[in-house]
Amino acid sequence: MASRHWLYFGGFVVTGILLVGVGLLGLFDALSVLTGGATYSEEVLVLAMLGAAAEWVVAAIVLGLIAVAFLVATVVSVLRTKSIPRSDRLASIVERLEREYPVLRQFDASERVEPTTGDRRQRLKEQYVDGEITEAEFEREMQRLLDDDAADAQSRSNTHTNVEIDK
Repeated sequence: MASRHWLYFGGFVVTGILLVGVGLLGLFDALSVLTGGATYSEEVLVLAMLGAAAEWVVAAIVLGLIAVAFLVATVVSVLRTKSIPRSDRLASIVERLEREYPVLRQFDASERVEPTTGDRRQRLKEQYVDGEITEAEFEREMQRLLDDDAADAQSRSNTHTNVEIDK
């Protein structure tokens, strides 16, 4: 069975092709006004062409909206199934976007891209092994990570206790 994002992408491609076809049919229908033999002023000619192609314009708008919906569904499906790299820089960018556009908060992207304590420890070990930091810096940063992890666990414990008290 095909994955969901390929089905969404297929829907996007099919509606895109239909959109091009509808656009061409609307263009031919609008140009048929020119072969009608009647003479129009420029303003009336444009209105006559739009009138002749009105149903095609409506169909194109509907197909365009469907194509956009399929494209958004494809992007969301791919992002949900693919691994997103974790980094502090990416997390700060996503947090800034979430502050700017509150609707993005529902995806919890900033929490998905923020490195975990394990990720930070692994990166710290890699830096030490590669000789980028000294042993003293490694020890200091590792202690800081342990302290931060303990503080986070304490705050989660306090939040959990406060929720139980409020009930």
